[in-house]
Amino acid sequence: MTWWWWRSRLPFAVIMLETVTGVTRKYPGTILIGVAGLIIQVAYSVWWVITVVGAFQLFDSSANCTTIDPRTRQPNCTNYALIGIMLFLVFSFYWTSQVIKTVGHVTVSGVFATFYFLEGTPMASKSPTFSALGRALTTSFGSICFGSLIIAVIQTIKAILRSLANDTDSACGAFMAMCAVCFLDCIEGLVEYFNHYAYTEVAIYGKPFCEAAKDTWRLIKDRGVEGNVLGMGIILIGAITALFSYAYVEWVKPTFNAGGNYTVVLVLICFLLGIMMATIVANVIDSGVATTFVALAEDPDALRRTKPELYQRIVQTWPQIAVGV
Repeated sequence: MTWWWWRSRLPFAVIMLETVTGVTRKYPGTILIGVAGLIIQVAYSVWWVITVVGAFQLFDSSANCTTIDPRTRQPNCTNYALIGIMLFLVFSFYWTSQVIKTVGHVTVSGVFATFYFLEGTPMASKSPTFSALGRALTTSFGSICFGSLIIAVIQTIKAILRSLANDTDSACGAFMAMCAVCFLDCIEGLVEYFNHYAYTEVAIYGKPFCEAAKDTWRLIKDRGVEGNVLGMGIILIGAITALFSYAYVEWVKPTFNAGGNYTVVLVLICFLLGIMMATIVANVIDSGVATTFVALAEDPDALRRTKPELYQRIVQTWPQIAVGV
């Protein structure tokens, strides 16, 4: 069913994938940006967990609580200081994580924008990855933080609602809280989808976030935006990696796993590593496709001037995409 629905778009998708992977091979720094973002995110997550543990140890006053819950026979005192600290830490984690992710997206989009508009011209940067990273961390950083703030607020509200649903004794209250979480999930998905292309506008043209958001809305209304589904591919790569690891431990029988005690653990670790590596590549491809699509929709003549052969191939597979908005 999915193939039947998308069959007319497959030639265009093939051209886009060929173009994006070609740019990635030419500028391997795009992959390094993804790896660096992953390392920074992991390091920040570890630091955040340590901070949370320290906050609990510093602000936990349950030992001095004299109020006993008659139902549970456990101390029951509201620690407003700890609640406030935890709320701040949760919000800061979501916001910082979004900023890290978006800096990577804007950087990669900047590289693809350089390829699209300036490749083969004297204006092209000798180090487009570093130039794009510099713009993402300077002139575009305010827009990145502002857009990330919107997502972080939604995620924080969802965390609060989930906590209320878990702590309340009212079934109706828990149901209402989870309904609100589902509603916010939908809103978050729409905002993330919209922001993905707004950040692409920021990367290409250096626009402020609000202006980029307006132009993205106009682009979606006038042209529509094609989603790039890579999730199944990521899971497939993880499964293949796990399968190879299982075959290795079963056929080679390494000494550290002679009794087969670690087979499940090894397969699970390889599955997660496969997903992690595939996600890095998929994010680069996703940013590249979004940038190419937005650039085509906004200024198809630029591609016709710099890469006429690629332009003609795109026109043949999807003529309407080559008509400027």
